[in-house]
Amino acid sequence: MSETRLMRLDSFTLVVVLGTICVLTGSGFGIGWWRYRTEPALGHATTAFGLTALGCFLYLARGRIPDLLTIDIANAALFAALAIGWNAIRAQNGRQCLVWPLVLSCGLWLALCRFPPFYADTTLRTAAASLLIAGLSLGCLFEFMRLKNGARPIRMLLLVACAGNAAGFLLRGIYSLLAWYSGGSIADNIWVSLALLGALIFICALVLGSLWLWQERVFGQLQHEVEVDPLTGILNRRAFERGAVELLKGSRADRETLSLLLIDIDHFKLVNDQFGHLAGDLVLRIFADAVGDELRKMDLFGRFGGEEFVVLLRGADLDDALQVAEKLRVRISRLAVPWQDVLIRLTVSIGVAAAQERATTLFDLIGRADRGLYSAKGSGRNRVVIAARS
Repeated sequence: MSETRLMRLDSFTLVVVLGTICVLTGSGFGIGWWRYRTEPALGHATTAFGLTALGCFLYLARGRIPDLLTIDIANAALFAALAIGWNAIRAQNGRQCLVWPLVLSCGLWLALCRFPPFYADTTLRTAAASLLIAGLSLGCLFEFMRLKNGARPIRMLLLVACAGNAAGFLLRGIYSLLAWYSGGSIADNIWVSLALLGALIFICALVLGSLWLWQERVFGQLQHEVEVDPLTGILNRRAFERGAVELLKGSRADRETLSLLLIDIDHFKLVNDQFGHLAGDLVLRIFADAVGDELRKMDLFGRFGGEEFVVLLRGADLDDALQVAEKLRVRISRLAVPWQDVLIRLTVSIGVAAAQERATTLFDLIGRADRGLYSAKGSGRNRVVIAARS
């Protein structure tokens, strides 16, 4: 077997492997998209891998079907796949999709294919296709560099693979242009196999990286569902207690003062009885937003149960906590929740306790704040009471 025939066989095999991987991966992402329709990145990835597979298999059919399909459409499908893959990364980053990479790359290619001198010159077509792929790969590289999530090794894998793919096709494009300018040809050249091998490595890295990023995203969503109260969007009791225990442990080592506020919405049952549970849900959401606006990012804020909420203030002694609690009480007393044709007014009772001893536990802190809250409600509500020690 000659070297030329061996190289053609290698190229054919690489394209078959590349197309098969894209079919399998696209099918997997398609199943995921069918289950999670709200995730645009999955839809983009499904389309991108599907178009790549289409381009590969059309290329393999060259000589048996019209050149319009194996040259024009096959390459346009590959450009569209990269442009849509670019948007898949943007969607993963929470950014809007870009239409111009798809329109520009496919439109330019199809327009060039309408010129007979260009269409008849394999070397010139190779140069144009390689440079377009390199440009789109650089766009993907730029988006990977802006990626917000993902473990560092995965991001590095994606960056290296994308940069390698862009560099490989850029060199291939430049080499093809030089060959065209000098009147030579790149047919049956090792650059063909190298470019396909680079694309195969890029696709494999993209598959692994995409699956890892999707796994992280799903895990993050599940963790969010486990830790966040679905109605108010703040921490639920379990997540708050876990975070508070960790902060208390750290405060003992760092000698940091922590204070806790236990907040209860006064007469909340009357809101549900008079206006209905939908009104009560609205009150809880607006109340949580109002309290959250007054707190710092480093403070913990959670729903303790029903209409009871809890706040852990970092670096706050009893006087600081009292000021924050009074500020919250005044803010809520001025709150008016619109419901149908009425405004629902609210007040809160707040119990305050500070963790000033090294032996303070979360159970003790909540217990003392609860006694303060009980005293506030028993003495007329709409007030702040510092917990008395037992």
